[in-house]
Amino acid sequence: MRNYLRLLKIFYRNTLITELEYRSNFWSNVGLSIFWLTSALLGARVFFFHTDKIAGWSYNELLIVMGLFFAMNGYRQMILQPNLSRLSEYIRLGTLDYILTKPVNSQFLVSLRNIGIYNCSDPLLGLGLVVFALWQMKYMPNISQILLSALLLLAAMVILYSLNLIMQTMNFWLISLDQIDMLAWSFLEAGRFPVTFYNGWLRVMLTVVVPVAFLTTFPAQALLGRLDWWVLFSAICLALLSFVSATVFWIYALRFYSSASS
Repeated sequence: MRNYLRLLKIFYRNTLITELEYRSNFWSNVGLSIFWLTSALLGARVFFFHTDKIAGWSYNELLIVMGLFFAMNGYRQMILQPNLSRLSEYIRLGTLDYILTKPVNSQFLVSLRNIGIYNCSDPLLGLGLVVFALWQMKYMPNISQILLSALLLLAAMVILYSLNLIMQTMNFWLISLDQIDMLAWSFLEAGRFPVTFYNGWLRVMLTVVVPVAFLTTFPAQALLGRLDWWVLFSAICLALLSFVSATVFWIYALRFYSSASS
């Protein structure tokens, strides 16, 4: 474990040194993130011009969900996209040979070797929006609510990673899945609003079939004191199941890899 942490330190330090040579790019991305976040808030405000609540959610409560969505999307852009989206290139160019010959777990290298420095502000901006919304409501969650929400967010990160890995692993057979990132984005995009905004079968699908509710809605409800602890048990089970499934699928897919030298 200590060796893996040391490797991450080396990887991310080198990335930081390289990327911050162009600091104007970093600050322009921060400005762009603030612009998109502000645009989303103003757009959501339109829905509340003639009503105080939609599907049981007030505007400030909706901001909590949107803040968590922005934080999760920042995690996707910082960790998942810079790493997993390169798998197609690794397979096509034979770079995966280099990874597989290293005395380190290949899934670890494929998943965490790079970091998107330019998007590191997005999770902070998203969590900042959550704090702002709670302040606007004059509501302070207790310790158990904060802990429940934090654990649900950790489970959500594992679920989102696992689903992305499963989708990207399909590159072993299909070689070029250039639009797979758009599919992953569409999956997360559905969590921009609470799942209660959706009706009937769509709400059931976003909760049970495609677990979008676990990414933003449930953590937000936990902060607001509207969620029972049994949901945490469900989230942990789902996170473990999805991670094990993704790992098993990765190991299975490696059997079908033909190296560049073979």
